[in-house]
Amino acid sequence: MSYLLDSSAWLAHIFGEPGAEQVTHLFNTPQDTVNISALSIPEVYARLKSLGREDHWTEVWTIYAALFTKIIPADEAIAHQAVLIRAASPARLPTIDGLIAATAAVQELILVHRDPHLTAIPNHLLQQMQLPDK
Repeated sequence: MSYLLDSSAWLAHIFGEPGAEQVTHLFNTPQDTVNISALSIPEVYARLKSLGREDHWTEVWTIYAALFTKIIPADEAIAHQAVLIRAASPARLPTIDGLIAATAAVQELILVHRDPHLTAIPNHLLQQMQLPDK
């Protein structure tokens, strides 16, 4: 299977929070690919910075860059898919989350996340794997 980690899933793994075991399983399953959106990079850094741990960024990035199969940039097709996803979602959907979800949809990847608001995205637009929340 092929997956796209949302920033929330990546952070759960970094901090050993609920859902970290499922992410570890994805990394350890040889036939699985684990990808991220390039937009998750500044989100994860921002979370580290908000915790006063930005000095760990280089180490975190070095470790995870080796684990990710691909880092997918946002492009026009992803931006248009984000519009469709936001229009079809009854709940508030932050822009970056919409773009990350759209990345998974366009690339036909399963979005792995811990964000309850992403579950409001209709199943026909996005395959999802929701990790347990804190």
